[in-house]
Amino acid sequence: MEDIQGPSQSVRAALVRGRTAVDAFTETWLSQGNATWAEETATDLLLMAVHPQLSYVSFTRHEEARVGADWLWWFVDAASDEAFGVLVQAKNLKKKGQRWHIDYNYNNGNQLESLLRASDLLKVPAVYALYCGDPVYRQELWCDQGHDGVMCTHNPRAGVSVLPTVLAAYLGGLYADSLAVASLHAAVPLEDLTTWEKQPWSHRGVVHDSAVLDLLTTPQQGPRLVAKRLLKILTDYWARQFAATSERVHSGLDLDDAVFTGGLSDDRGHYLRPHFSHVLRGLRRSLPPYVHEALETRHLPQGPEFMDLDGMAVAYV
Repeated sequence: MEDIQGPSQSVRAALVRGRTAVDAFTETWLSQGNATWAEETATDLLLMAVHPQLSYVSFTRHEEARVGADWLWWFVDAASDEAFGVLVQAKNLKKKGQRWHIDYNYNNGNQLESLLRASDLLKVPAVYALYCGDPVYRQELWCDQGHDGVMCTHNPRAGVSVLPTVLAAYLGGLYADSLAVASLHAAVPLEDLTTWEKQPWSHRGVVHDSAVLDLLTTPQQGPRLVAKRLLKILTDYWARQFAATSERVHSGLDLDDAVFTGGLSDDRGHYLRPHFSHVLRGLRRSLPPYVHEALETRHLPQGPEFMDLDGMAVAYV
């Protein structure tokens, strides 16, 4: 794993700082005999530790069971203003007896559905931020696969990891008894989102637009790299599904400021959304004006798509 120089390297260092703060909080919380920690507190500590590399504004917190969405994050290219947005909801890795659990099906699955509907309104992808504790907490979680030569269970970077929501839902149908382990392995550490991975893109046949193919097969930085990291996770699993095919209709995005406007496969396989358009709709030519407004006024923007947000965060990468 090699770091990108410049702003991305600074943001990665800040995200490491944020993950370390969350790990310290969860370790202290559990050492006092408490049960699982509060996701909201972990999120607050993460954001405070990442500041000032990440600017954020917190709105009045809503009832999460109804909302299904927490924070809207934007990664912005400081030179071009190109931006990638993602809707983030926190989930804890919990231990119940000898079993590990992540509650994606909270409120009978209504929360997950609400999260995806909210991401559709905002026209960005939805992801989970998984708070997994430090390696000591995870030491009894068995996983026989690694990331960059480090076992998932013992990977110090995995304390705060990111998993696309549509992949979490798909894994839930495959690994009922080991969903937490499957999630931890599939997720990417938050601090790795802005760094280049050396694994090549291996699914050229499913991309029919030269600009999108260039995004996926050449090294990227900033917002495009974050989008590519999420898209690669989804495509790796999608390619294993028997329903995946490159023969489905290919359409564009109905967004005036979308970076990519065509050549996106509508084939969703077993995902709840077509993953190419779900992810790449978050990649915009510039940061939406409502984000600037929110950071300046410290108030929730007007509109039904914003009413359930807990806050917004912006990182220049």
